[in-house]
Amino acid sequence: MKNFYHSLIMWIPFVLFFSCAAFGVELIEGNKIMTSEYFGPLLFIDVSLIVMLYPISFLPLTFLISKYLKKPAIKMILFTFFGGGIGALFFEIIYDARFVEEFNLSIITSILLFSVAGVIFSLVETVIKKNIRFV
Repeated sequence: MKNFYHSLIMWIPFVLFFSCAAFGVELIEGNKIMTSEYFGPLLFIDVSLIVMLYPISFLPLTFLISKYLKKPAIKMILFTFFGGGIGALFFEIIYDARFVEEFNLSIITSILLFSVAGVIFSLVETVIKKNIRFV
């Protein structure tokens, strides 16, 4: 049961780090198509999407990794890989294919930023796992 509580607590850093990654993608790629003018509503949509992605993506992953894997290096690799996958999914949801072609947007930016968020998430997950004791 403590692995489940740990996975739920990790929702907070997930939203924080991956929202920052979404913010970065919007700054870098959104400037190319001038969507930064509508930054407030787009940021709300981005954060809402990130909040909804955790239960279907990283919640089961965090639960399984916390339960079966003990080596931090393997955890970091998996969270980085899945962070990049979330970045690719995020990019496809937010930007239409015609915008990608017309404004020469790069999915690599999203994959890199979300992979970095996955690395930071894995570091925080390791620290929380070691330092916080659950009932």
